Amino acid sequence: MGGTAFRTGKPSLSNDVVNDPRAQPWLPLVKKAGLSACAVFPLFVDCKPVAVMYFFFGGADRLDDEMIILMGRIVENVSFGLDVLKHDAERTAAEMHKERFARQLAALGATNEAITRATTREELFRRVCEAAVLGGNFASTIIALARSDSELLEVVAVAGPGRDSILDIRLSTHAHLPEGQGITGIAMRTRQPCISNDYLADFANNSLFHKRATARAIMSGAALPLMHGGEAFGALLFLSRERNTFTLELTQLLQRLADNVAFALENFDRADAKMLADQRIEYLASHDSLTDLPNRESFNQLLHFAIESARRQERKLAVLFIDLDRFKIINDSLGHDAGDRLLTEIGGRLRRSVRACDVVARLGGDEFVIILEDVAGREDVEGVARGLLRCLSEPIQLNGHECHVTASIGVAIYPLDGADIQSLTGNADTAMYLVKGDCKDGFRFFSRDARIQPIERLTMETNLRHAVERNELLLHYQPKVNLITSEVTGVEALLRWRHPDGTMVSPGDFIPLAEETGLIVPIGRWVLVEACLQNMAWQHEGARPVSMAVNLSPRQFVDERLFQDIDEALAVSGMSPSLLQLEVTESMVMQNVARAVRVLDAIENRGIHIAIDDFGTGYSSMSLMKQFPIDTIKIDRSFVRDLAHDLEDQAIAQAIISMGKALGMTVVAEGVETVEQQAFLRGHACDEMQGYLFSKPVPPGGITELLLPPCAVSPPLQPQAYGAHSPSGGRPEASAATGR
Repeated sequence: MGGTAFRTGKPSLSNDVVNDPRAQPWLPLVKKAGLSACAVFPLFVDCKPVAVMYFFFGGADRLDDEMIILMGRIVENVSFGLDVLKHDAERTAAEMHKERFARQLAALGATNEAITRATTREELFRRVCEAAVLGGNFASTIIALARSDSELLEVVAVAGPGRDSILDIRLSTHAHLPEGQGITGIAMRTRQPCISNDYLADFANNSLFHKRATARAIMSGAALPLMHGGEAFGALLFLSRERNTFTLELTQLLQRLADNVAFALENFDRADAKMLADQRIEYLASHDSLTDLPNRESFNQLLHFAIESARRQERKLAVLFIDLDRFKIINDSLGHDAGDRLLTEIGGRLRRSVRACDVVARLGGDEFVIILEDVAGREDVEGVARGLLRCLSEPIQLNGHECHVTASIGVAIYPLDGADIQSLTGNADTAMYLVKGDCKDGFRFFSRDARIQPIERLTMETNLRHAVERNELLLHYQPKVNLITSEVTGVEALLRWRHPDGTMVSPGDFIPLAEETGLIVPIGRWVLVEACLQNMAWQHEGARPVSMAVNLSPRQFVDERLFQDIDEALAVSGMSPSLLQLEVTESMVMQNVARAVRVLDAIENRGIHIAIDDFGTGYSSMSLMKQFPIDTIKIDRSFVRDLAHDLEDQAIAQAIISMGKALGMTVVAEGVETVEQQAFLRGHACDEMQGYLFSKPVPPGGITELLLPPCAVSPPLQPQAYGAHSPSGGRPEASAATGR
């Protein structure tokens, strides 16, 4: 794997190193170390692979997109560091060469010493002038750096009388003849000194400074090439009003001077590059590379300074923790590049929504934080929080899709909610999670009572992680009934949790937590197997086969193991795929229509039926729903509750029934509790109903007698039938991804 990554310059990945042929040479070590996955990334210096970096994973750890991106960024930083180290080494070598060269030119004495003491470009140019005048006994000399005949790089100095001529020289930077014909061009083209002891005669009509040279009576000149890598990048130019004789010794002295200038310029360039690299490293250490906002470490420092300032001035400040509500869905649906663009846009919106003196930072992932200094009170912060929510809710175009993002904001105020970094950030985080757990898309101030809820949430999460292994999870089943024949046509599996103390935990409490933590994926896998096994158990008891409906959660729907889990559940139970109906919500399939079509097509190709749950709440059109291979639509209970007297609900229900029937779908009404609701649905040709009027969700034993012959129940159905709650004495349980 390392050789492949080095040779191709691309990452080499494996989620099964034990069976990967590329890992065979070191298989004993893999097994001994208990490795399960491996990633090898090439390291680059100057855009060429020079080494590879290995990442090993053991146990159940696997490579996913987020981990691969994280490793890639680590490798990019390491490669950047190697580049810097290489340039450091080159600079060190250059400095050693400079020292050796200085010793070799010790004979130049004060001239060379003056040049090597230069620490900046400006000082170098000044010392060049001083050294040239001293070493060459020049008087009234113009010394300049030229890049070509047509471009004067910089006038270094004017020695001797007539120093006002420097202005005239600057104004005369234009060429009179083709490039390379003047004294500078000849020196650069031949890479040899170009000397003239009769400047006006030798270069009449073809000198860069011809007119000014004539006016200033330039009598002699010399151009020394500045070399780097075997090529001339400029010239050191000497023009004098005296007819000097450029002897061999003097020419050699000037060439050595030019060599030192070239070396010093290169060294200064390397120093500039090193300075820029150091500045970049320092910037990356304190800023987020994606959004250019301060990172977590920098935020903590800035908050420390803000607290100290507020303490001295006896003022208040606010910390706002911001977490995006739907980032993962967009990131998983449209890809990480789109997710990165979304985070960049969000960072920019936050920055533009607050004052220049306020701090906006990114802590990581989709978490941002804002420091508002010098706030008067809650009213000031409320205005800012509402403005942030409005700004973030504006649509964003990503990969041709219009995406809408909301946020949950938690607020803590200094000094009311804490007087140090840990207290303020922890309490703002707590308030944010309360918004996330309530309704999202809002903000909340920290309160003392709020601290208890995260502890309870953490305890529930810990208990939920052990619920499967302790056999605390169970399924109840709610029948679906044909509205014409009153025959039970199927059942829906609904998740329940019996706590170790014997109490039943509400699905509305633990299912959102399972979805948020990712526990819903292994739990949903267990639900699939258990429901299929129970359906077959009823058949073994003599019951007729009926449809088994199982809800898929949003995380299950995008999980890469979904198809494998479905196939395994059917294989373990022996249940026919035609008896399985998978229910997905309208909002789930509308997040990424193209991907949803692919997933639902793959499910339908297995002979499994598909139902859209909670229909009417996702704001999709029936024409769009035609793209999906749907067998059944379920009218959401919110449209059934007031059917007896609400004309708007009646119109909506009737429209859904009519459109569903027109598309050849089975239409099921959820939450039917009264005879009046049943009569309306039956009168408008709704196919099936589900609700407390017939039966609440019951344990498996309560379903068995419904499926044994005779299986029909003559209408009218009684509210108390099969242990159902009466309409006035009970209410439907909260809807959730895998339980109600």
